Order: sequence, then C-alpha cells, then structure tokens
Amino acid sequence: MQAADWKPVPPEGERESRRYIDYFTRNGITKGSVLKSVELTYARSNVFFDDTYTYFEKSGTFRVACAKGCAMCCHTMVSVLPPEAFYLANYIRTQFEPDASRAMIERIVAHDAEHRGKSGAARHVGHIACPMLDPETHLCTVHAGRPLTCRSMHSGDLGACRTAFDTRDAYHPAPSHALFFKNTQAYYDAYGTALYDSGLFVEPLELNAALATIFTGKNVFVRWLKGENPFEEALADAALTDAPPPVS
Repeated sequence: MQAADWKPVPPEGERESRRYIDYFTRNGITKGSVLKSVELTYARSNVFFDDTYTYFEKSGTFRVACAKGCAMCCHTMVSVLPPEAFYLANYIRTQFEPDASRAMIERIVAHDAEHRGKSGAARHVGHIACPMLDPETHLCTVHAGRPLTCRSMHSGDLGACRTAFDTRDAYHPAPSHALFFKNTQAYYDAYGTALYDSGLFVEPLELNAALATIFTGKNVFVRWLKGENPFEEALADAALTDAPPPVS
C-alpha cells in the first residue's frame, strides 16, 4: 500500500465502549480509575491526531492552519463529560504551583459566576475568553490537560477564523475535517455507554460551570461516583438557548 493510500481510521464507538466496560470491570469505578481512563483516552487520541496530521501532510488532502498563540476558538463554550471535568480539576490542583493553582481556581469560579449560561455563540460575539487562556501570550495554561473538545478544534483557514472573530460573527464558516471530530464522538459514546450502564450520570457539561461546581461544591466526585448528579446547573444544554441570531 502506498503512503498516499493509507488513511487514519477513527475509533469505532461500540468497540471502544467494550474496551471501557472491560477496563472498569477490571479496575472498578473509582476516582483513580476514572482519572486514569481519561489520561489513557487523551494518549490514544494524541496518537490518532498525530497520524491524521501526517496523513494530511503526505496526501495534501487538508491543511491545518492553526498555530501556537492562535486562540480565536478559545472564545466559545466548551462541552465536556464529567470524567474530563474531574481530570482537569485534578490537573489544576496537582500540576500547578499552590499559589498558581489557587489563583486559577478563583479565576475560573469568578468567570463562571459572570458568564454561566451563555452559549458558545454569545461568548464568541462578546469576545469572552476561556479563563484558562493566558491573556498575554494567548496560550492555553492547561494545554496538557485540555478536554477532547479542545483537542479536536482546528481550522483550515486562518483568515476565516480572523474574519469571524473580528466581525464577531459566530456563524462565519471555517473549513474543518471530520476525522478529528469522529475521534472525539467515538470516545464520548464509549464513556456514555460504559458509565451510564453502571448507573453514573453522564451528560455533556459546560466546562467552566463544571469546574466551578467541583471547586466550590462538597464531595462532588464522591457524590458522582455514588450515582448522583451534582452538575444540575452545569449542563451544556442550559447554555444552548442563549445563542444570538447570526450577523446579517
């Protein structure tokens, strides 16, 4: 097979579901096993994304225009599943210096208090940046722990992104490739099947609201592991009704 004929194949949801079910059957559903499952998911996704970039480069079928410090897409709503929210909260608590961790937690909680319920389009139109984006360097301060939604975001046209950002038009199109998003959807389907079937709450959450809930709530991880839903006010669906009309 010629290199140009090879194409990365996204993970298949049903197969990945069985993988997660087997993993949690062997290890139990605990704080440690949930955090490790996210770490492994990100590692597998990184391999797939690297293969996809290589495929694009060799085949010339798509060019990813994103670059370091290009943060227009960091002004929107990010949807995550509970395990990812717990993973990122743990990352902020353990991978930052203590003072930096406290400052980031305070920043996230304050950001959520001001912007909870705003849709991705409203955040784009308002140029409301993610609180984890460095305002000076425009770099993600939690890059290694960022969710799958952020890992999947990409564009084939920097000019289109700049136009959408500068004109505050949340509906201005920018080319993207389905391979990235198919990877994320497969893992979300797998988590949903494995954890929902085990009696745990698994619904899309708005990232900052979920983190604020974890940082300010009591025993949120423990309650979730018991089958409770501690994220009632952090559901992503709650922010989807706030979308402004397209710019005419």
